[in-house]
Amino acid sequence: MGIVHLVTWNVNSLNARLEHVQRYLKQRSPEVLCLQETKLRTEAFPQEVLESLGYRSWHAGGPGRNGVAVLSRLEGQELFRGFPGEEDPQAAERILAVKFRAFTVISVYVPNGSPVGSDYFLYKLEFFYRLRELLERHFDPQRDPLALCGDFNVAPEPIDVYDPELLEGQICFHERERAAFRVLLEWGLHDALRLKHPGRAGLFTWWDYQFGAFKANRGMRLDHILLTNPLAQALSEVFVDREPRSWKKPSDHAPVVAVFQLPD
Repeated sequence: MGIVHLVTWNVNSLNARLEHVQRYLKQRSPEVLCLQETKLRTEAFPQEVLESLGYRSWHAGGPGRNGVAVLSRLEGQELFRGFPGEEDPQAAERILAVKFRAFTVISVYVPNGSPVGSDYFLYKLEFFYRLRELLERHFDPQRDPLALCGDFNVAPEPIDVYDPELLEGQICFHERERAAFRVLLEWGLHDALRLKHPGRAGLFTWWDYQFGAFKANRGMRLDHILLTNPLAQALSEVFVDREPRSWKKPSDHAPVVAVFQLPD
C-alpha cells in the first residue's frame, strides 16, 4: 500500500466550510479524511462534489448539530454507525466506522458536555466508557489495525492547553474528562501525536474565534488520532496542519495528520 496520509478535522459545518474541504483535498490529497461536526442530514451531504475530486464518502448525519464523515481515495465499506445494537440517535450522528483493506478508521465526535456537572456532562463521560466497550466488542488492539480519529473535546495533559492553571476544572480540561479519556486509551490505544512529539507543548488543534487566540496560540489540543499497536508501529509522522485555520472564515479547529508506511 505504501505511504498513507490520514487526516481528522472538525470543520464546524460542512456547508460553511465546503470550499475549504475542497481546497484541502486538492492541495493535500490525503488518502483518508475524517470529518466531524458536519451539521448536515445525510441526504444533504455533498457526495457528488466530493466524488468529482476522486473521493468516496460515508456520512452519519441527522437533525442535530453533529455529523461525522469519512472521505477516501481508497475502496472501503461502512462497518457501523453509532453504538451498534443501542438506541441512541445522538450517537448515530457521532460515530462512523469504515473498513479499508489494510486498516479501519472510526470518525468520532465526542459531546462537548458543557456545563460541567450537567446531565450533558455525565453523558459525555458515559460516552467514553461506552466507546471503550464498543472497541472491546469489535476489535483486538494487538491484532487489528485501527485508527480512532476525531474531536474528543478533551485536552489530555497540562501541556495540551495554553494555561492549565486557568483552565483546570473547566469543560474539556476537567479531571473527570481526562480520566475517562485515559480509560479509553488503556484499552490499548496510542496517542499518535505523543508517539512522535512526547512532552512538546503548544501543539494545539482548537483556538477560540475571539481575542486573537489563534495568532497568540492560546489554544487546546482536543482533536486526536488514536492507534492500535499495528498502526502505531507503521506511523512515520504526525503533525497539526495549522494552515487551514488561517484561511478566511475558518473552522475553529485545525486538521491533524498522521502518515503511515504500510506494507503492500
